[in-house]
Amino acid sequence: MHLVNEPWHTIGMHILGPLPTTTRQKRFLLVVVDYFTRWVELFPLKSTTSDDIANILTNEIFSRYGLPKHIVSDNGPQFVSNLFKNLCNMLGIKQNLTANYHPQSNMTERVNRTLKPLISIYAQQRPNSWDNEIQKLAFAIRTAVNDTTGETPAFMMFGRDPRGPLDSLIGETTEEAQPTTSEHRQIQECKNNLINNLRWAYNIVREHSEIEKIKQKENYDQHTTQRQYNEGDLVWVASPAAYIGENSMGGKLQPHYYGPCRLIKQISPNTFTVCRLSDNVNVGATNTDRIKPYIELNRNNRGTTTTTKDQSAHEKQTETLINNQEARLSDLYLRNVKRNQPPTGNNSSQRRVSDRQRRVPMRYIEN
Repeated sequence: MHLVNEPWHTIGMHILGPLPTTTRQKRFLLVVVDYFTRWVELFPLKSTTSDDIANILTNEIFSRYGLPKHIVSDNGPQFVSNLFKNLCNMLGIKQNLTANYHPQSNMTERVNRTLKPLISIYAQQRPNSWDNEIQKLAFAIRTAVNDTTGETPAFMMFGRDPRGPLDSLIGETTEEAQPTTSEHRQIQECKNNLINNLRWAYNIVREHSEIEKIKQKENYDQHTTQRQYNEGDLVWVASPAAYIGENSMGGKLQPHYYGPCRLIKQISPNTFTVCRLSDNVNVGATNTDRIKPYIELNRNNRGTTTTTKDQSAHEKQTETLINNQEARLSDLYLRNVKRNQPPTGNNSSQRRVSDRQRRVPMRYIEN
């Protein structure tokens, strides 16, 4: 991930929905997050075409906060369309696409984890008007202290925390403004204070972000065994969790990996484009966390890995051993029968013993 050291340098985008349709026909929610300040913008949408997304960015984001240098999004059709690509190229914005089914690399997914339970409450109580309440949720997120930065997004944007409904309910003591000899002096002091506050906040955020990155990397390294993959390798690919359990068979019985697949092109150190060999379909960018090496081998009953040739030789050897054991036991059985056979005579009433050879049941054969 590239270095982010100023507001609106990098933004993340994600579309949430479909949600319950409101009276204004809104059923989607576009989430935009600034990676530095964690400032959030929420836009209810009727549809999610590339035209809709481009209009929101141009009229609501770029005209307010300026042009970012990077836009991070998933591989949705709105973000990979020619219109969106041409818009980014024309404005000098670099587009960064996350790997399929790997939302950890997009910061908007963290905002979604906060938004989803809140929106579900509104959707249950007011299913036809949740879009009217969405900006209240945005205000709550902007004025809440972020765990990574240690500050509120509003303070990071404006150098102060805005007054909220609780401030007016609880009440606050305000000092009367000291009279100044010059209006220019008052404006200059306010500007200097704002600059100093923002400069102090930005330094604190950079320190907190570096510490948080180190903690996340240590936690990731403790629970992950990194394996090197190369272009052309055969792999298993983890099935998306959303698809498991959709068929008639229980979800736990569904295969959690599909393959074999081939790694076509390396996009980043941990991301490859993958092609499924069964139908030659390109499944898109995939993170190495979701793949395992594919080994085309057979396994015998003892769990040791053997090739097909070795397994055939082992089966022949086992069959020969069993046949030899059957022959020895059959011979022993016949000798015991003859030993207990009465003397042969002309007496017609004498019991006759059959000389038919009987195969000993397999359960009596010693292992």
